[in-house]
Amino acid sequence: MDEKQRQEIANFRYGLIAPLVTRKLEPGEQALLLKEIARHSYDIPFSTTKMVSVRTLERYMKAYREGGWDALKPSPRADQLRSKTIEPEVLEKAIALKKENPTRSVRQIMAILELAKFVQPGELKESTLSKQLRRRGMTKKALEKNNNDSFRRFEAEHRNACWQGDVQHTLYLPHPEKKGKKKMAYLVVFLDDYSRYVVHAQFYFEERVPRLEDCLKKAILKHGIPELAYVDNGAIYSSHHFARICGRLGIQLKHTRPYRPQGRGKQEKFFRFVDQSFVPEAYDLIEQGKIQTLVDLNRFFAAWLEVAYHQKVHNSFKQRPEDRYRKCDHPIRKIPPNELMEVFLLEETRKVDKTNCISLLGTAYEVEPGLVGEKVQLRFDPYDMSVIQVWKDEKRLKDAVVMELRSMKWDKQKEKQQSEPEETTQKTGLNYIELVYEKYQEQQKKKHQNGFVNLMGGGESI
Repeated sequence: MDEKQRQEIANFRYGLIAPLVTRKLEPGEQALLLKEIARHSYDIPFSTTKMVSVRTLERYMKAYREGGWDALKPSPRADQLRSKTIEPEVLEKAIALKKENPTRSVRQIMAILELAKFVQPGELKESTLSKQLRRRGMTKKALEKNNNDSFRRFEAEHRNACWQGDVQHTLYLPHPEKKGKKKMAYLVVFLDDYSRYVVHAQFYFEERVPRLEDCLKKAILKHGIPELAYVDNGAIYSSHHFARICGRLGIQLKHTRPYRPQGRGKQEKFFRFVDQSFVPEAYDLIEQGKIQTLVDLNRFFAAWLEVAYHQKVHNSFKQRPEDRYRKCDHPIRKIPPNELMEVFLLEETRKVDKTNCISLLGTAYEVEPGLVGEKVQLRFDPYDMSVIQVWKDEKRLKDAVVMELRSMKWDKQKEKQQSEPEETTQKTGLNYIELVYEKYQEQQKKKHQNGFVNLMGGGESI
């Protein structure tokens, strides 16, 4: 190893420890920085390894403090990694075989090299090859760690640059139709990556595409159109209709890589906070009969979100998510509400039968005359079936008219108002999210008095 190579290695080592040796650190800060630096992978000069351990970083710090930058240069004998008994091209091939399949044993690699006639049988020694591979970090554990656990942190440059969307199976509510039964409530969330501000979050009884789209639509109505939507690769995010909505709105749709959930750390952290702060208190109110329906749950959750989350200082940027979002001066891209509604309409293709009717979601509709046997495209809002648009060849025809009215499945699923059960004896009579809700109501009253726009009604709250 020549002097130029040794200096390049010293520069790399100093770059690693510079945050540790160039300023005075608070107690405990050094340990946190060491762990953070050791978390990442690096292109280490003249080495095939990618990671640096905490112990190695401590050794670099000690050398630097005792001998300065020169002490970070490797010794002239650092070329000891070069095997004196294995030819370089043979060792390179062995490394490639191990990288290709980390589960290959040293014996298997030797067998491959012998069968492929890179070496003569018996020429390689297992202990020698094993030693050389270990020195270069070519072990199963190290290779799998590099492949699976090395990530780069990401944060959007400004508000609405990236919204992360996800669904959590949060808690159980009393079943709206089956007395004594419970039903899962799913929390659908869209979170602004730059500020961690939740642009909209809502509980639903189903984890389906229309619920996801409804949440996104409400978020856009309040906070504009994002540049990118970063979502899971599950079925509801991979629907053709969701992709079409994003395309029409000019939103780049990006999915998490399969089996790589680590890119969704911000969402997971938010869900952990929901589990820790909201869920236990919500179950307490469910037992008291104060939360019995989705309407009740979403009412308390909106207050909790505004007071307990949006007004809580975030550890990463030392600001409240609401402040960080609103103080960003990046322009917000808006769309008129009527145009947005058109974009979110569901689309179905139907063939008009001999009675000049089509069937949609269990209900028969009559279309304008002259379409018998023709295929038409229907556009509709699943939450408001009063208007069914009929399209053919990119031209809108007369809207379909109900021919036979049948109750929609979701129309039957109305919340049953249950009598408030007798409250169980409480030790303190205090509940966190109930108190949060009261504080939220007080804040809204003060904003009204000061002439500010009502957050809940003005499209700026969750």
